[in-house]
Amino acid sequence: MADVTAVRGEKIITLFSSFIMELNNVKSGDQIFSALVKILRKTVNPKWVVILDEKKKLLLSFPEDDDQEYMRFSELIDWAMENKSHSFYPAGEEIVGLLPMIRAGEVKGIILLGLDEEPKVEEIDSLRVFSFLSSTVAENVTLLEEVMEKNRLVEETMNYLHSILDTFPEMVIVVSQEGEIVYMNKRFVEEGDSDDIREKALEVAKEVIETGVRRIGEVESEGQFYSIVAEPLKYQSTMQAVTTIMNVTSTKELERLKQLDRMKTEFVANISHELRTPLAAIKAYSETILYSLEEMDPDTLKDFTKTIYEESQHLENLLNELLDFSKIERKALKMEKQNVNVVEIIKSAVDSMMEYANSNKVQLTFESSEEVIEAFVDPTRIKQVALNLISNAIKYSKKDTENKYVRVKLEKKEDTFLLSVEDNGIGIPEDKLDKIFEKFYRVDSSLTYEVSGTGLGLSIVKEIVELHGGKIWVESEEGKGSTFYVEIPLSLEGNDGQHREDD
Repeated sequence: MADVTAVRGEKIITLFSSFIMELNNVKSGDQIFSALVKILRKTVNPKWVVILDEKKKLLLSFPEDDDQEYMRFSELIDWAMENKSHSFYPAGEEIVGLLPMIRAGEVKGIILLGLDEEPKVEEIDSLRVFSFLSSTVAENVTLLEEVMEKNRLVEETMNYLHSILDTFPEMVIVVSQEGEIVYMNKRFVEEGDSDDIREKALEVAKEVIETGVRRIGEVESEGQFYSIVAEPLKYQSTMQAVTTIMNVTSTKELERLKQLDRMKTEFVANISHELRTPLAAIKAYSETILYSLEEMDPDTLKDFTKTIYEESQHLENLLNELLDFSKIERKALKMEKQNVNVVEIIKSAVDSMMEYANSNKVQLTFESSEEVIEAFVDPTRIKQVALNLISNAIKYSKKDTENKYVRVKLEKKEDTFLLSVEDNGIGIPEDKLDKIFEKFYRVDSSLTYEVSGTGLGLSIVKEIVELHGGKIWVESEEGKGSTFYVEIPLSLEGNDGQHREDD
């Protein structure tokens, strides 16, 4: 008895070993059932094997080319599955075994096999163990196939989504909570390798991850403009950012052209008005003199003549601005430089504007750090710069302020001179500071349209300063006043403007 028990134990151990070894390398459901057949053949060496699922659907038959009419055992199969009983029946010259695969009291399928002779007791024990193990395998195969099907569907869905995103004209990336790019579409791979684009996109995405709120940004890279929009995305209890990057250069250019066209239209209307005003005055006063000369006293005639002269000067200034603008557009504005005392030039400009300042009740002052500041510049153009800045400061003074002032200062630096024109006028809105040096541009305010001007003055001033190798900038606070700064090199050495003139 002990020997029989030992043999049965060895058989079962051998079965377990074979079961583990055969199933260790399988990768699909079909391979698993093939492995079961191999194990079964090692155990009882059946003539044929058929494996059915719980609905009696064929999962595998061995030999594959052997057309076994297993359904002739249909009633036996139903009985074995219903009673969950392992049984062996004679069928002609062979023994048919029916081994239900039972797992947690449920039938997961059945194994049919044909034997030459009725199995021994130890073989029956092995087959029962085999059917139990096979039920576990069958259940896992079902789960595996379900998981694989779901994974396949997920993968197909992901590939489909990626294909859609790759067709987008925009660049799309997903940024993780750690600030790393975890997805990028084809467009970003092809066009988003710019450090400027990547850094700005990550910066905007980081803000979204931190705040959970949509953010918009913009970046310029190699002359192209890009709009960046980042949206929050929750993923597995973490916050990510879906970031879209669009090239808006053409849109920007179109907006710029539309704005320029609008400004040109406004300029034409404005300059027509500016030219018409002095012409009308000259015509009216000269006509009065022409037809009433004998009746006019000397003082009235002098006043009329003075007005005609002043209006003709105004007209000449307007025409000079247009001429300078035309030269700038044609890159033909030249500087006639010479060694001069800049202090005398600026003082002369201040003196010229003194009467205009007094008529507007503005206190105009001039202060210089030294009596002589010698520089290699075009004296006429430097005076033009000073006159324009001083005139603007006076024109845009606040009407309701009692102590209106314009302070002109000149200071010598190590190798440059610094001119500043400070006022306590209406000031410039912060969002307009970077636009005031553009041609045709005039700050949109009620006072802007009450004072004369072409909108070209500051753009011409900027060009003159830059042709001298200098720079111009402004500091301003709306409602409190502005200070314009001009810094120009003293000598030819290092003077980019002179080189441009020579070119």
